[in-house]
Amino acid sequence: MTARRRVVELAIADEDLSRLMAIARSRTEPASRVERARMLLAYREDPSFFAVGQALGVHHQTVQRCIARAVAYGPMVALDDRPRPGKEPTITAEAKAWLISLACRKAKELGYPHEPGDDAAPGPPCAGAWPGSRARLLGQTGARHGVQDTRSPGSEGAQDALLSGTA
Repeated sequence: MTARRRVVELAIADEDLSRLMAIARSRTEPASRVERARMLLAYREDPSFFAVGQALGVHHQTVQRCIARAVAYGPMVALDDRPRPGKEPTITAEAKAWLISLACRKAKELGYPHEPGDDAAPGPPCAGAWPGSRARLLGQTGARHGVQDTRSPGSEGAQDALLSGTA
């Protein structure tokens, strides 16, 4: 003999009901909130975990947990994920502030002889190899994806040797 089905009484106020309907139709809300709002609305129409699960394509225990949370904490709170313990941050707020201030400073203030966009000063050893090398590595020719080869036509052989490791 099977046990009788237990119906959980779910009371939703008119204000919450209108907000749930708006969330269930929303295309900008997170998908989990939309799905849970649909669960609550469907359960209100047909108080069967199994029927709601079948209609929405989720397991009946998922519906049962959502309804239990709505009864315990309220329908709007049941839409959100429960907080998790998470991991403590390994970098402090002061260290983040220092790193951001360092990134915002100019290279000349830190003792470097040039700014990254300076054409007059030489860049890193392979800075000139980047535009053409990227195109060759990706099998592309010409200026694509914002990459334009500004080198002189005769310098390709030297850069090919740098890339292949032979001098």
